[in-house]
Amino acid sequence: MFDKIHFLKIRANINDYLLLFICLCMIFGAIVYYIDAFHFYDLIIVLLLVIGSFYVISKKIIQNSLPSSELKTNWLIFNKDNYKYLLAYCIIYAFLITSLYFSKSDRPLISPWQVVKPEFFIAYALASFVLILSCANNKIKSGTKLFLISLHYFLSLLVAVIIYKIGYGFDPFIHQATMDLIDKKGLVTPKPPYYLGEYSLIIILHKISGLSVYFLNKILVPILTSLFLPLASYRFLKSFFINPGDSTTDYNNTPRFLSLIFILILTISPFIVTTPQNLSYLFLILTILNGLSQRNLFWVVILALATASIHPLTGLPALGWVCWLIFKKYQHLFNPVMAKITGVIIFSANSLILPIALFFAGGANFKKLNFDLSLLINPFNNILSGLSMSGREDWLSNSIYFFGANFNLFLLLIIFASLFFFYKQKNKPDWSSLVYINFSLIIAYILSSQILFNDLIGYEQNNYSGRLLIIICLFNLPFMIWAIEKIITKILSQNKIVLIIWLLFGVAMLNISLYISYPRFDKYFNSRGYSVSGNDIKAVKLINQQTNEPYTVLANQQVSAAALKEFGFNNYYQSSKGEIYFYPIPTGGPLYKYYLDMVYKKPDQKTAQGAMNLVGVKVAYLIVNKYWNDSGKIINEAKIEANSWFEVNGEVYIFKYILKTQ
Repeated sequence: MFDKIHFLKIRANINDYLLLFICLCMIFGAIVYYIDAFHFYDLIIVLLLVIGSFYVISKKIIQNSLPSSELKTNWLIFNKDNYKYLLAYCIIYAFLITSLYFSKSDRPLISPWQVVKPEFFIAYALASFVLILSCANNKIKSGTKLFLISLHYFLSLLVAVIIYKIGYGFDPFIHQATMDLIDKKGLVTPKPPYYLGEYSLIIILHKISGLSVYFLNKILVPILTSLFLPLASYRFLKSFFINPGDSTTDYNNTPRFLSLIFILILTISPFIVTTPQNLSYLFLILTILNGLSQRNLFWVVILALATASIHPLTGLPALGWVCWLIFKKYQHLFNPVMAKITGVIIFSANSLILPIALFFAGGANFKKLNFDLSLLINPFNNILSGLSMSGREDWLSNSIYFFGANFNLFLLLIIFASLFFFYKQKNKPDWSSLVYINFSLIIAYILSSQILFNDLIGYEQNNYSGRLLIIICLFNLPFMIWAIEKIITKILSQNKIVLIIWLLFGVAMLNISLYISYPRFDKYFNSRGYSVSGNDIKAVKLINQQTNEPYTVLANQQVSAAALKEFGFNNYYQSSKGEIYFYPIPTGGPLYKYYLDMVYKKPDQKTAQGAMNLVGVKVAYLIVNKYWNDSGKIINEAKIEANSWFEVNGEVYIFKYILKTQ
């Protein structure tokens, strides 16, 4: 019978229901797409599988997850004790969102902070201050605190979504174009065995809600992170710090909720933009935290499968983590010898499966394998080379960049300190599985760092092995959360003056973390990469309108992204080097090399004709953005060499080259 308690359980677990639905959409969507495609009848099959599985699984792992006594007290949002905090925070929040909205731009931006007014940071600090006071008030219910923390996460992750009117980064444009093609034609060929979880989820949400793929692709990771990361962290902490013998109260929750706020300092960067890799990082964290939160192991398996459906580089460690958890739970069923053998097999598999997968992804060429110590230690050299005491500018900039320039070093020190602090504790949970998975991932990193990839240019060669370092950091996140909670507990026992100092320090760190997590362009740092601009969009449209015959374009990455946004993957040429898109994608591809020759050597007819001969066309365009280094010199030389030229608002110059006949 549907009574009040049943209703309260559904409301209290609404995030779990949503997360389960999302996981099932990704898992079944990836399977159905890979087996067949994503036509209308495939979508119906996926939805039937999702709905049927949802009904069975939700009854098993969600509905009985909270005691009814807690439902009545801890999941209220509005009451007489919290409306003042909610009202104050929401007023500041509305100002911050409005400020971002009126700062949005389609200019070629290096940093969002070029257009955001300084008042934004003052208001953000004030919002953080109100949030901390709210979480320190024990009269305010858990539901209110989690609601406010989720809002703060969302605000912190929303800057790029709002400011970059056309879009932020490069990879999201590629994924959007791919999803648009799947949405229209049902599939793309060849079918990749990765990214399918995210693609399936966005297309399903697009079909159900009517929201555009473009919008969903911008907002997905920020909103899912805001909904699920604070709650997973809260439950993780609560499972270890609740008052023994008391299941009806949320004992001493102030340190716990303050920890959730300050975790944000470490976790903004990966979640400001939607890509399969970033989404997989989120689901890996959820898998790790839920695996340690004494929750139903089947729930952790579902999260791991969802992670694997998004990206194998993150999914394989997630599945390896689940194997460790299953082994730890049932190892008592093995005799001692078999238990040791099984443990060694799991450890070896986790150490080797990623390097083997990357080896085959890199072309399975043994000649590309050679032990190069520099490839292994470069990331750590970069940490030390970035060591800076600042001191060149005003005190505020110095303070920001003392933290910002040394963030990776500080993170490394925090990890080591957290591990040391954890193992010094007398009463601590058994997290040996975390230790084993981290050691296996370190071995995987050492092996993976020696693999070279044919399709990547030099400075991108360490991208994949470098991501393993991020994954290792994520597997150490529980230790950091544990240490943060313990430190905050000790701080709260100090006198008021010490508390005020730490309060101001915490607010300052939240502001600094927000600033350095996004691209910057100031006296200390130049992120260099420009965003796709409105003029880039106009340029690719103008070329397409003026040309009736096949053509190719030599342009930078941002202009290529604009072409993807406007035309999708609808124009490929067959060449001696395989299929080539008519704009330079990827940046390590053969067409991009011709572009680099045009802008770094000379924009002459010979180079343009080489590009035309490569793809078999008679017309080529060179696009030079005014912001490009030495653009004035390149533009003047191209005016002499090109057959014709025109410009877009004095910001983008377009040069046309026509193939000379013999």
